[in-house]
Amino acid sequence: MRHLTATLALWAGITACAQAAEPITLGLNYPRTGPYKEEGLAQMRGALLAIDELNAAGGVLGRPLRLSSKDTASRPAKAVKNVDKLAAEGAAMLFGGASSAVAIAAGKRAREHGLLYFGTLTYSNDTTGKDGHRYLFRECNNAWMSAQVLGQYLSKHLPDKRYFYVTSDYT
Repeated sequence: MRHLTATLALWAGITACAQAAEPITLGLNYPRTGPYKEEGLAQMRGALLAIDELNAAGGVLGRPLRLSSKDTASRPAKAVKNVDKLAAEGAAMLFGGASSAVAIAAGKRAREHGLLYFGTLTYSNDTTGKDGHRYLFRECNNAWMSAQVLGQYLSKHLPDKRYFYVTSDYT
């Protein structure tokens, strides 16, 4: 019985230490208003689901994760100010996008703070091409990649047709 009590006490102490651990803050820099607000809200909902799953599994290195979110309104200048605020809050890493111009501007500011910026929903070639740097990366393909794959598919499956590929350019 003493062994069981000691084991439970040790387990309770370890659990208490893990629960008392300082949370890791992740910054979300997405539009909640203005153009692309729906895309931004969807990204935020996905982040909340992921954080819930990770925290339920014990967090990261025994530390819980927490989110701090700012509204870019799809405006680069606002996104840059948000990066400053999130850095001041102690964010360990930032996520954002929904416009390439926003992701590029925010990524440059994140670099000044030494923070990784994970640009999601940013399709401009310039995001990780011309304007790319070691603190900015993205999850999705860029416009050039999309055009190449689409062109190959269409020329193989519909060779007698003509197509024109149009995409927004916010950079």
